[in-house]
Amino acid sequence: MRLFVGQILPYITVAILLGGITWRIWRWMIGRIVFNITLAPYPSSWLAAAGWILWQIATFWNIFKFDRSLWVGAWPMHVALAAIGGGHVLGVYTLGMQFHLLLPWLVTEHQSEAASNALGTTFGIIFFVALLYLLYRRFAIEKVRAISATSDYLHLVLLLLIVGIGDYMRLVHSASLHYDEARVFMAGLFTFNPQPLPENWYFFFHFLLVQIMLIIFPFSKLMHPFGILWNRWIYNRPYERPPVGLPGIKLTL
Repeated sequence: MRLFVGQILPYITVAILLGGITWRIWRWMIGRIVFNITLAPYPSSWLAAAGWILWQIATFWNIFKFDRSLWVGAWPMHVALAAIGGGHVLGVYTLGMQFHLLLPWLVTEHQSEAASNALGTTFGIIFFVALLYLLYRRFAIEKVRAISATSDYLHLVLLLLIVGIGDYMRLVHSASLHYDEARVFMAGLFTFNPQPLPENWYFFFHFLLVQIMLIIFPFSKLMHPFGILWNRWIYNRPYERPPVGLPGIKLTL
């Protein structure tokens, strides 16, 4: 089982993930948009359109305007997720020395590793609390519960299990995994020379659940990071044709 989860399943997971994302994007691209549905005021250039789309994504602007109770949970959750993802990459690659490498005259190696651990723990707790809040909304708010599918609850539970195990590994020393163990294992996967999983059952289940999440990602609502890019591009492209019967209306941002 450890051999399959640690040395075989990762390659199956990546193949399904990339193939599924490609398939979903291809399906979106072949759909015809018969009428222009760009929303006014229209961006005046492609650069302005890209800037406006990135602003909406970074701030969750539409959610902030129309559903503050959702924004309170969704925005911190996604910020924490981005920080955790970046922290995993930098922390494992540099063995927690990223801050020392960036500011060697100011931050010692020990301080860098301590800061990396502290930030990872902090964002992990924020992520977990935000997920609990979003799960609570689906049970407690009637209009949210009415539009919630079983998969919505299962996705949140899966994410809670992943981050819960990760937080436990951060907070309980006997369950932790050091950076060098993770780097040796991950380097083996990236160089197609897979190494045995570290002897840590918490990491085993954490890694297994992450792979399950990545496998279902392209075929579920978890795909929404790509969907929002496509959606915003349809709605916020530059468009200069004046609306009939509305002379003088503001067309551009």
